[in-house]
Amino acid sequence: MISLIIPTKKNNQNYTNSLIININKLYPNRDEVEIIVEMNDDVSLGINYNNAVSRAKGDKIILLHNDMLISPGFIETMSNHIVKNRITTYTRIEPPLYPDIYPGKIICDCGSTLETFNKDKFNQLNYDESLNEGGSQLFFGCLKEDYIGIDGFTFKMFCEDDDLHIRYKLAGFEHKVSSAFVYHFVSKTSRLGNYQEIEQASNRNFIRKWGFRQSKYNKRYNIAFIVNNCNYDMLKILEPWCDRIYIDDEMGVLEAIHYQNEQKNTSYDFKRRIFNTKYNNPLEENDIIIEFDGKCLTPDSFNIIMNISDIITESGEVGEFELDIFKITIKQILSLEKNLIFIQK
Repeated sequence: MISLIIPTKKNNQNYTNSLIININKLYPNRDEVEIIVEMNDDVSLGINYNNAVSRAKGDKIILLHNDMLISPGFIETMSNHIVKNRITTYTRIEPPLYPDIYPGKIICDCGSTLETFNKDKFNQLNYDESLNEGGSQLFFGCLKEDYIGIDGFTFKMFCEDDDLHIRYKLAGFEHKVSSAFVYHFVSKTSRLGNYQEIEQASNRNFIRKWGFRQSKYNKRYNIAFIVNNCNYDMLKILEPWCDRIYIDDEMGVLEAIHYQNEQKNTSYDFKRRIFNTKYNNPLEENDIIIEFDGKCLTPDSFNIIMNISDIITESGEVGEFELDIFKITIKQILSLEKNLIFIQK
């Protein structure tokens, strides 16, 4: 049996209903294809996925979005391509709302809503069966036993897909793109309400978790900043990029403002991330300490911060050295990324 996992929300039930009708017409045998719908607006998208997978009876699972329609032969092709230690991304046919192209995405306008959907045009599409390198986002299938779970605790929505694929790569899984395809109406679930604020918060939480947003090596280090002449705007920008930040804030004013504005957007405890230089010794608590004057911070300097993980991986050695405005002290180079493969609340 193969289980189709469909998280949904109450406000777009028409798309969920359409997908279920579509699946039932193509695959009416529930002993072969199981449909699991998870609707809970009180938890994150990732938690909905995880809860649905926990109920799956199939030995193989496919994660769908509710704003999709599957093609004839989709299940058979995906089932052939799902094997042990592989994450198999299926191909999405999408209207030209977002023009970027990459493995697993094809632009072909068959309509942007259920009302404008051109079923005949979609059913005429045909692609030779293939399996290519690549894969991203939450459009994939795998063995149920290989599902390591989406981090719905760190991410309410957005970035949980990047996080998941990094974790799978660290665990040694191969990533492939299958020619099995669906039609995806795009963003009927995720881009609703205050999604821009949620997306921004998710990006900041991704950086807090991994220490980078994009990396060549995906290495995670324990890094602390000591920032002289730090103001609130600077604290807000810098805080996600380190494990601890030490500032001259004896009265705790900057920390209090940051807590009030930001703590609601993250599960990370700022009381364990923001410290006063007068009362704490960074050398006792951190592997890598980066000290600098906030007044000297420029876009070029900040670019170094955004790439510091790769810089340390390529050229870092135990000891002290200077780079641009930064004085960098490396006590030990201990990468911690494998500790993040499995979900930690």
